[in-house]
Amino acid sequence: FVDLGFGLKRVASAGGPAVPITRLDGAGRGATWGPDETIVFATSTNLTGLQMVSAAGGKPTVLTKPDAGRGEADHYWPEFLPGGQAVLFTVFSTTGPDNNQVAVLDLRSGMHKILVRGTGAQYVPSGHLVYVAAGTLLAVPFDLDRLEVRGTPVPVEPAILTTSAGAAIFDVSGNGTLVYLSATRAIDARTLVWVDRGGREEILDDRPRAYIYPQLSPDRTKVAIAILDQERDIWILDLRRQNLTRLTTHPGDDRYPVWAPDGQRLVWDSTRTGAYNLYWQAADGSGDVERLTESPNTQASHTFTPDGKRLLLREDKPGTLQDLVVLELDGKRRVTPLLNGPYNERNAEISPDGKWMAYESDESGQFEVYVRPFPDVNKSKSKISTGGGRQPLWSADGRELFYRDLRGAVVGVTVKAVADTFEPGAPVTLVPPGYYSGSGGIFGRTYDVSADGKRFLMIKEANDSKNADAPTPTITVVQNWFEELKRLVPAN
Repeated sequence: FVDLGFGLKRVASAGGPAVPITRLDGAGRGATWGPDETIVFATSTNLTGLQMVSAAGGKPTVLTKPDAGRGEADHYWPEFLPGGQAVLFTVFSTTGPDNNQVAVLDLRSGMHKILVRGTGAQYVPSGHLVYVAAGTLLAVPFDLDRLEVRGTPVPVEPAILTTSAGAAIFDVSGNGTLVYLSATRAIDARTLVWVDRGGREEILDDRPRAYIYPQLSPDRTKVAIAILDQERDIWILDLRRQNLTRLTTHPGDDRYPVWAPDGQRLVWDSTRTGAYNLYWQAADGSGDVERLTESPNTQASHTFTPDGKRLLLREDKPGTLQDLVVLELDGKRRVTPLLNGPYNERNAEISPDGKWMAYESDESGQFEVYVRPFPDVNKSKSKISTGGGRQPLWSADGRELFYRDLRGAVVGVTVKAVADTFEPGAPVTLVPPGYYSGSGGIFGRTYDVSADGKRFLMIKEANDSKNADAPTPTITVVQNWFEELKRLVPAN
């Protein structure tokens, strides 16, 4: 299994302590255990594709490398085929999950090939490949010797849920039992709400969408937000008119919107040319989209300096994991390292006076929030959170620092800076847990705060128990499914 600290671990089925296998460079995107005691796994960062490691532990080796020139964003959801000589996996597309493809890797030759369009494939003993495309479970006969599909895929079960990362929510046991989560709603359907310090809610937008990474404009009249649905674009919600408009329209994956300090521009990262790199455009959608960085590594925008001349971002580098770097927004557009230690450092936020940088790091073994002077980040360091913390955010006046604890609650800490000394107060819970805080490969900030610091913009799951009208997801179990599968899709 993968823990929240990005470690691949194993535990005996009878119980006992978890034993580390290897450290991961991002959130898990599937793992499969082979008969020769090797594990093939995938992660959400660095475009490393599939990797292999001994179940006893050790350094992973890279098996596949996504080809951005062919529209491959990454390789996810590996699954060993019988015999342990080949692995099924999903080629995650740069143009969105609708264009994902199922591929097979021959471990003997190191070569892989595309089989069908879809995601989350498994081989079942009835002689079929089963996978999901457009929310439907399909089956097609599969030749294990030639590693080829035979015949035409046939729909066998409708309405199977898939996540924005391409995970298909179904499984098949060796004795022919099928279990799946019905797509009674979008799995990432969420709503936007204001929550004050007393826990009182005000619905901001009750149209369930796959909302993620909300960013209030500097004047607090608009929200830039990524919507990770089939289109995966940046949208703008006008709070005065309650009008939601789409900013980006490219088929690539757009995320992590950040407002420039003057509110005139938005920067975000996108896969429109391969790896996630940074782009920006006028916030009203006028003018052309301009590319800001060119890197083979995944990048994510975090925060501008108050003068708007520099942008802090995360860069996922092989060997040093997630680092913080600075983009100079002058004509040269230089990118220089800021924090690049042997740990994950991310979600940087510059204080309103430009003198301090809050960020999160897992240097202690779990993610905690720290503050350093800026730009001289090596001068000192103060630990802010206690017992785990992520997603730091400054109040507009710089007198308070917020973060999410490991439960997902919003915690506030009063801060005082005297010369080069930073003094944090005691953490106080301001918003209770229960609101969306991110999971899996969701690394960015998933909330924001009003100008007066009295209300927080939160994301609420559409199937929250407080939403009486929300449909209840249904788990369906089908026994003796192989008999039905053979009838619908004869393997011979």
